[in-house]
Amino acid sequence: MDRVWIVIADAARARILTTEGRPGKRLQELEVLVHGESRQHDQDLTSDRPGRGWANASGDARHAMSPPTDPAVHERERFAQALAERLHTGRTAGQYDHLCIVAAPAFLGVLREQLDPAVAQVVTAEVAKNVTREEDLGRLRAHLPDFLY
Repeated sequence: MDRVWIVIADAARARILTTEGRPGKRLQELEVLVHGESRQHDQDLTSDRPGRGWANASGDARHAMSPPTDPAVHERERFAQALAERLHTGRTAGQYDHLCIVAAPAFLGVLREQLDPAVAQVVTAEVAKNVTREEDLGRLRAHLPDFLY
């Protein structure tokens, strides 16, 4: 019987559920990954104020320099990379045959970019919806396709 992992994720939390068989009626929670840094404010993620620079060569005006990367975007990418590595580890260990991803739309695109090609190849369904706060597995199943592969 085929094993299916279902990943329910947003930028700060991911749940890995498992089920067996094509319809996947019975879901079980396998693992929860939490990335608290994604919930912090920008000022809590950076250690200093931005530097200052000169507006032009004559040096008659100064302005604050913006950081090269938005800290929240950086943390979202770090979490997507950590989740993608976990999915790759599970795939190489033979823990699942098919993968279904349900993620917040903005996070789904970031996660998709981080997936290993071997993992991306076994993704059978993607749902762009944030349902990470849904604890009832029965109601969570309603957001998934009728057949998972």
